[in-house]
Amino acid sequence: MRAPAAITRFLRDVQGIAAVEMALVTPLLVAGWLGMVELTQLIDASNRAQMTAQSLSDLATQKVTPTLTSLVAAAQQMMSPLPSSGSVLTIDVVGISYNSSGVASQSWRCSSPSGLSSTVSLTPAAGLGSSSQGVIMVTVTYSYTPTVTGGALGSMTFSSTSLNTSRLGGLPAKIC
Repeated sequence: MRAPAAITRFLRDVQGIAAVEMALVTPLLVAGWLGMVELTQLIDASNRAQMTAQSLSDLATQKVTPTLTSLVAAAQQMMSPLPSSGSVLTIDVVGISYNSSGVASQSWRCSSPSGLSSTVSLTPAAGLGSSSQGVIMVTVTYSYTPTVTGGALGSMTFSSTSLNTSRLGGLPAKIC
């Protein structure tokens, strides 16, 4: 008779329930929080790559033509606090001119790091200029490695292209 009474008392005892619930729920809460941190950083990296491309194309068309080195330094500042050294961040600046028929052609190209492929698609610049006009096309590519997982799940690459007409009028000045 003592065994069923002990089992009944054990089943009615509520001491320690909060600790058990906490032990079951805490890993889920921590995983959810880390996932939100990772998602926020991922979205931030994408937005920063787009903002950097737009800002660099704007800077490249200023009255004072910058150098590629100064554009790279500006891009690294814009991507901060995300890591942006080495091959994580690539910048491709292309000067585009138009012939009398309005067909775009590449006038010059500068890239960091150097050694990017020699072919550039000028499709985004189609129809944006006419004879003796120029456009600057900046493409920023950023390779994001997740912080929480340390890259165990791979990395994502964001690429953003921005075009601006030369503020100086005519063909864009070469920056490299």
